[in-house]
Amino acid sequence: MSKLGIDLAFFRKLDKVWFLWLSALIVNIIALLLIIYKIHPGGQILALHYNVVFGVDWYGSGNNLYSIPFIGFAILVMNFILYRALQKQQMFLAFLCSIISLFVELILLVALIFLVKVN
Repeated sequence: MSKLGIDLAFFRKLDKVWFLWLSALIVNIIALLLIIYKIHPGGQILALHYNVVFGVDWYGSGNNLYSIPFIGFAILVMNFILYRALQKQQMFLAFLCSIISLFVELILLVALIFLVKVN
């Protein structure tokens, strides 16, 4: 027990890789909440893709914005399956799966932030 009365043994057992997976999942949830509360997608036409050079170059139904965090979640799940398969043989490749998942989620979140500014 620490001075604050918190048992730190649980936190010592956690591997740093689990922190990366949890961070990627939290970023994905933040991306979904960003769409729900900032953009308010519905059936109306919204910008779906923003390019720095050309501006908005892809319009579509606002409900299509939900595909961005769902694709990120699918990548997260596929990388987690790869992580579990590679964990015993190639720990470095398994670690790369967790890092790549976090970076993909962060890139998708940045893309959604730009779409919030456009819409």
